[in-house]
Amino acid sequence: MNSTVVLCVALLVIFYGALSLNVSRVRRKRRGDSTVPEAALTKAVRAHGNAAEYIPLFAGGLLYLDSVAPSPFVVGLAVTVVVCRFMHAAGMFLIPTVNQRHPLRFIGALGTYFCLFALGGALVVYWYQGGA
Repeated sequence: MNSTVVLCVALLVIFYGALSLNVSRVRRKRRGDSTVPEAALTKAVRAHGNAAEYIPLFAGGLLYLDSVAPSPFVVGLAVTVVVCRFMHAAGMFLIPTVNQRHPLRFIGALGTYFCLFALGGALVVYWYQGGA
């Protein structure tokens, strides 16, 4: 198994934990300080929820594919996933409200979709070539 892929999955897991912790932090802060805007909590929850939708798929898929068919493609995909997920979250936190757009959010989301289809396609190719 490639150590870069494992590192990328570890970073995604830690990142997910940080987003989870951030939701708790903002909730606690809002409870004690009514001046904390609702938008801050909404952004934290949405960034965490979005990560929850994708990180488990990528973690499982990347680790599996790297264990059965390691390749530079899998390494590049893992690195791209990390960059895209970080970009998406940064874009979420840089906007005043979740209804607004930010280039990092857009590029991160677009890259995430690309990576998701690439991972799925690679798994289908592996299966088609006689994989498990």
